[in-house]
Amino acid sequence: MKQSVVRLLGAALILAAPLAGATANDAYPRKPIALQLGFPPGQATDTVARLLAERAAAKLGQPVIVENKPGQGGSVLLSSFVRQAPDGYTLTIAATGAAVTNHFLYKTVNYKTPDDFTPVGLVADLPLVLVARPDMPFKDVAGLVAYAKQHPGKLNYASPGTGTSSNLAMETLKHQNGLRIEHIPYQGSARAMTDLLAGQVDIAFDTVPAVQAFVSSGKLKALAIGSEDRLKLFPDVPTMKESGFGTVPAHVWIGFLLPKGAQPAVVQKLNSVFNAVLQEKEVTEKLESLGVVAHTTTPQGFEAMLREELPRWGAIVKDAGLQPQ
Repeated sequence: MKQSVVRLLGAALILAAPLAGATANDAYPRKPIALQLGFPPGQATDTVARLLAERAAAKLGQPVIVENKPGQGGSVLLSSFVRQAPDGYTLTIAATGAAVTNHFLYKTVNYKTPDDFTPVGLVADLPLVLVARPDMPFKDVAGLVAYAKQHPGKLNYASPGTGTSSNLAMETLKHQNGLRIEHIPYQGSARAMTDLLAGQVDIAFDTVPAVQAFVSSGKLKALAIGSEDRLKLFPDVPTMKESGFGTVPAHVWIGFLLPKGAQPAVVQKLNSVFNAVLQEKEVTEKLESLGVVAHTTTPQGFEAMLREELPRWGAIVKDAGLQPQ
């Protein structure tokens, strides 16, 4: 009799276990989620993150709090992020530089993409705009290249940080055309733009949100943009491809990551919520107004993309003549 009761209780517990797990997953999230960014406030990734966080919070029933932790193009954040608990309450949006290219730009990064993370989904593609001070004696990329060749070492350029896609795009342009242009790295786009406007630096590659107001007001001039096609925001600005420099990787993608070991149900819930947000008309229109092209993927699709991006960007870094620091 006792054995029968024990067997019945055991069976009941086995049957109840999946239900308990489902209940726990259905209850996620039970507290606020920290969305950590390796960039300072005001940068394009920050602008997109705050828009998505606000919309996602309404669907998740919990606040999604953006935390800015800049440094080394996002790598400082990812180095600490891999040590966070994989419980779904610490999330990050990583960009091309920190997630992929920094593996080839630095001798040591304290993480391995994608093996040390749980990919959640791609978010968007951000084309870079090549801008210059209005007083610079050139109006397009060809003119810039010609001027830099005639005046080696005279020009300098700003970037949001060493290892960022902005830095890599300019280094590729320099390498492919034999140019000497000094790199002035900053902690984020806001500081880089401040010095560019003040005349401390001459040119820069940066995202549309970082330069749009200054280009529209005439405080900066746009030479080219790294999108596949011209943007509605800048219909008169040619693409890098149209300008004859299409092999320069003038764009950056961003995507959601969790620490390694996150539960599949949590990953899927976050993927579903953010994909739904990215498909909302108001969100896509807002992103379009920022020059940001929204993308949605499955977690598996984003992981596959990351694995493809590693050798591609490794080749780009090598072709640019950059050596790991």
